[in-house]
Amino acid sequence: MPNIDKLLKKNNAGFKRYTGIHKATFHEMLDAMQQCEAQKTKSGRPSVLSLEEQILLALTYWREYRTLYHISMDFGIHESSASRIIRKVEDVLIDSGKFELPKKLPSRVDDDINWTVVIVDATETPIERPKKTKESTTAARRNNTP
Repeated sequence: MPNIDKLLKKNNAGFKRYTGIHKATFHEMLDAMQQCEAQKTKSGRPSVLSLEEQILLALTYWREYRTLYHISMDFGIHESSASRIIRKVEDVLIDSGKFELPKKLPSRVDDDINWTVVIVDATETPIERPKKTKESTTAARRNNTP
């Protein structure tokens, strides 16, 4: 598991090199996560990871595009827990309204700004499987009986 304290002690360039964001952005993300946690009314089983580690897990996933299995092994949690944490962090950050990508490029482009946009969709999506019905299970049982 990455040592969050050691990472936060790095200079801004080292922190950005590892996570892909500035320390100030990380602290804004942390504030958004803390506000969401404070607004919770129901309590459930607490996460093994701290809020900082949850954000770092999501940043690792977004930055490196490693599989959830490998990330979960690094953080010492189950693969499904890593997936839930990433989805939770995404939802909280989007709902905060501070971390949205621009919808369009500005209509006025200055000569000194070189606008290049690259969008990569490398998300993992759950697979929908057909539901078991009574007809399919009964027919299979009838065919297998001697």
